[in-house]
Amino acid sequence: MNKLFTAVTLGALIAGPLLVQPANAQRLDPARERVIRDCMAQQNRDSHDGYEGKKGGGIQWTYRACMVDHGEQP
Repeated sequence: MNKLFTAVTLGALIAGPLLVQPANAQRLDPARERVIRDCMAQQNRDSHDGYEGKKGGGIQWTYRACMVDHGEQP
């Protein structure tokens, strides 16, 4: 039983990194980055709304509305 456990563990340690796909990080469009920063700043300014602390609160809607106003996907 110990041999089986050791074999499975070693197999997972050796094969694990071979099965994981590397992330293909891509640079965002500079205009989209600016919109995201602006909307995050607006969200942080408006964080005193009445929904604060509740799941799906109002500050989340502030960010999403700002992104949509700029023609971007939230």
